Parts: sequence; structure tokens; C-alpha cells
Amino acid sequence: MSCGMSRLLPRLAWMFAALLLAGAPAGGAYAQDILRPPGNVPRPPANVPQGGFNLFGGWTLFKPQPAPVEAPPPKRPPPEPEGTVHASADAAVEGKKQPPTQFVLVLGDQWGGQLAQGLADLYVRDRSNPAVVGRTDDEAGFLPPDQAGLPDILQTIPQAVADAKPNAVVLALGANDLRPIRDGDQSVEPLTDRWNELFGRRVDEVLAALRARAAGVILVGLAPVQNAATSAQYEKINDILRTRAARAGATFVSVWDGFVDEEGKYAASGPAVDGQRRRLRLGDGVRFTRAGSRKLAYFAQKDVTRLLAEPAPEIPGVLDGRPQALSLTDGPRGASALVGAAAVPASVPAGDAARALTEGAPLEAVPGRADDHSWPARAFAPPAPAARDAAAP
Repeated sequence: MSCGMSRLLPRLAWMFAALLLAGAPAGGAYAQDILRPPGNVPRPPANVPQGGFNLFGGWTLFKPQPAPVEAPPPKRPPPEPEGTVHASADAAVEGKKQPPTQFVLVLGDQWGGQLAQGLADLYVRDRSNPAVVGRTDDEAGFLPPDQAGLPDILQTIPQAVADAKPNAVVLALGANDLRPIRDGDQSVEPLTDRWNELFGRRVDEVLAALRARAAGVILVGLAPVQNAATSAQYEKINDILRTRAARAGATFVSVWDGFVDEEGKYAASGPAVDGQRRRLRLGDGVRFTRAGSRKLAYFAQKDVTRLLAEPAPEIPGVLDGRPQALSLTDGPRGASALVGAAAVPASVPAGDAARALTEGAPLEAVPGRADDHSWPARAFAPPAPAARDAAAP
């Protein structure tokens, strides 16, 4: 028994050693995989599609996921159309195959110039495409200039209207008028009672000069600015402009609410004409951006379009410079009586006609006529034939 065991033990030792030698590479690789850091685990190439678990030797349980497709970059909105502000009506029609037939004159200061550009931008896509004529100066105002060389709006109006031949006039002034007014030997401070009276008179003069030469006048109010104290003063000027415009028969347009936030304070950004939120004011807190200019003009565009749709009334004493056609069949124009001729009294109706006109008494119905409602019916006698009918052969 001991002899058999002595023979078996060497064989078992050799078999065990062979097993160790056969499993050594696999065991080493397994140990290396266990000790390998996660970042160094070999992975298949990215361009090789990864199949799922093939359970039945031909059918893949988990299909490979397609590579994500990058979304195209968002399209930029088309640029806003840019219109042209013309120097005169003649410049607006020069070289045009289809020249404009209507003209809008914008008079004003620096804000007036920006409003004119915004109005021209808004009317680019309009089929009627009225031409915008601008006559503005950054230093202009309602008040007469206090220095030599500055513009006087009352002197500007006649030539501006003659050059523009406007169907509508937009007036944007007042931002430069917060300064004292000379009243005789005294200097009246802004927004005092006396200043308000003198400033209101000057506004009346400007509006009267425009109304005498143009059919429709639109007065645009002031907008808020970043300086809160100046904004409060502009609100008081707007009250004067609104009152004087109504008295003169002009249209007052308020733009204030378009440039404030929900609390009524100055806002540099806000909804633009295209519905997008954009910056409306420049960094100085006074001037407008291009989007702000369009919004400024947007408030006046509705009334401008209304005036353009109305027939232009004839303004006595105003000639547009174009030759007038003379009809050969027309009768004499002007008064029908000579100066100094005796007045012919108007004819006064008598009898039943007079009672009907003065007292409202109804006329007696003619027997047999449709309005004769008498009952029983009255006898109807046909009218006698005319004398000339009786004399006929």
C-alpha cells in the first residue's frame, strides 16, 4: 500500500504542475485586467459599429444606436429694411420709374431726424410707399434762437413746405426748449407760470404757420430720458403741447408709454416694432437706436397713414408751383355781382308754402294724389288743358 502511494504521489505532483503551467497566462491576464485602471480598459474603435448580444447566432438583441446628428445653426432674421429720407419732393421722384405721389414732411430737432429715418424704414414695405422728406436740425426748437446762426422754425417752415409739397406734416420739437425766455427786460425761468404762457404762445404761432400751408399736422410729444429730473420736465412740456395741439386742430401723438418699463420708469430696452426685445436707446440715455427710431415713428405712422388716405383739401392762397389747367368751358369765377351794386332781396315764399316752411304746417293734399287720405274720397277733376293745347289745330 505504501509502495502504491509512493508511485501515485509523483504522478499527482506532475499533473498539478502541468495544470499550473497551463493556466498561468490566463490567470496573469485576468489579474492584469483586474488591476488595470478604468481609464486604460481597451475599447473598440469609434468607427466600428457595436452590436448587441447575439443570443441566437444571427439575431441581435440590442441594435447599435446611430450617431447623434448636430442641429443646424438657427437662421438669422433678415435685416430690417432701410428707407431713405429725401431733401425735397423733387429729389424723391428723380430717376424713379414709379415716382411717389404722396409726401410726408418731418420738421424737428435731433429726435425729429431720427423719427424721419424710422418713418422711412416703416414705409419701405408699404405699397403706396410715400416719400419722407426731412427738414431737421439738432439744435431746433419752438423758441426763437438765443444765439446767432441757430435755426428759427418759423423761418424754416415756408421753404420746407414749398420744397416738400406734403400731404402730411410731422412736427417733433421741444427737447431743446428748457431754457429761459426773454420777456422784455426780464428772463423767465422754464416751467414757471409765465414761461408756460409764453411757450404756449410760441407753439400756437408755429402750429398756425403750418396749418396755413399744410392740410394735416401731427405734433409728436417728447419721450422720457435717463435723467429722471429731465423726464419730469418733459412730461410738463407734453401737457402744454397736447393742449395747444387740440386748440390748433392738430393731432397730438404721445410716445411716452413706448419707452418706459412696467413701473413707468425710463427703459433702454423693450419690445421693438418686429415684436423682438431690442435695445431702443443709445448709451447717452437720450438718443434712439435704429430700432428705437422705428418705434418712435410707429406711434405717428397710424395718423400719417390716415392723413394720406384723406383727400387733400384746398388751402386758399397756397400754390404748389405746378401749372394749373384752364378750362375753356368754365364760366367766370369769383363774385357774381359788381362791387357797389344794390343787393337783391331774397324771394320770400307766400301762402301755404310760407306756412309750411315757417310754421311746419302740412300742405293740403291734392285730391286724387297718393297722399290724399280723405274719406270718403273727394271728387277728382282732371286739370284743364293748357291754352296752347286748345289753340292747336
